[in-house]
Amino acid sequence: AAGVLVIGYTAPAFIAPLVPESWERNLGTAMVGDFGDNACRNSAASRALAAMSRRIDPAASGRAPITLTLIDVGIFNAAALPGGQIVIFDGALRDTKNPDAMAGILAHEMAHVRRRHVTQALIRELGIGALIRLFAGDVGANAQQLVSLSYTRANEYEADGDAIGALARAKIDPRPTAELFRELDKGDGPDFAAAE
Repeated sequence: AAGVLVIGYTAPAFIAPLVPESWERNLGTAMVGDFGDNACRNSAASRALAAMSRRIDPAASGRAPITLTLIDVGIFNAAALPGGQIVIFDGALRDTKNPDAMAGILAHEMAHVRRRHVTQALIRELGIGALIRLFAGDVGANAQQLVSLSYTRANEYEADGDAIGALARAKIDPRPTAELFRELDKGDGPDFAAAE
């Protein structure tokens, strides 16, 4: 039993890089589409997030693109989805008072995308059979449930480390992000709906 648990825990990190990126892109696009009319049409906010993304990851031109979608739902959440998709709920944008803290949230989610943690979580939580059905085009699951996929502590540490490095390169102060997460942990900040 212990061997099965170890394999179940470690196998996703080895399997995820073998999943074709085109499958991930198709699934991520379908998941964002599941939000339907909740996709925010605020072009100024979308432009600001895109500019922040370029500042955090200026070398992105040589990598797979990251697509940011602002979701018009009043909860405090942001999540990486398969295929370079990141959704940011407008509650997070509205309730994050410091732009540097928002940059930290975005950098963290971008790190999950770059390291393909989302695919690892799908493999770990849904299993290979369900993953293949999803990537074959049968999304069949509510995107809002998939947003709540949980990452391992190792994934979170990697994303945190990558985010801190990206913020340092962009000359963005990481302290507001750290303070925001301390408030969230204590329950003093906005209600955070993510599993992270």
